[in-house]
Amino acid sequence: MNTFVIFLRAVNVSGKNLIKMAELKDVLANASFTNVQTYIQSGNIILNSSLRCSDGKRSC
Repeated sequence: MNTFVIFLRAVNVSGKNLIKMAELKDVLANASFTNVQTYIQSGNIILNSSLRCSDGKRSC
């Protein structure tokens, strides 16, 4: 199991692009990610996944 940190840009800034962290957490948990944790309303997420870094097609 791998741990990933996700940083969403321009989320919940000045009341724009609002995403409720509880809803985001539920969506990620339903997408087979585990131990999903969000940090306040920042859009920062820590989660576990069986995916490898290369599966995500982004730098790690």
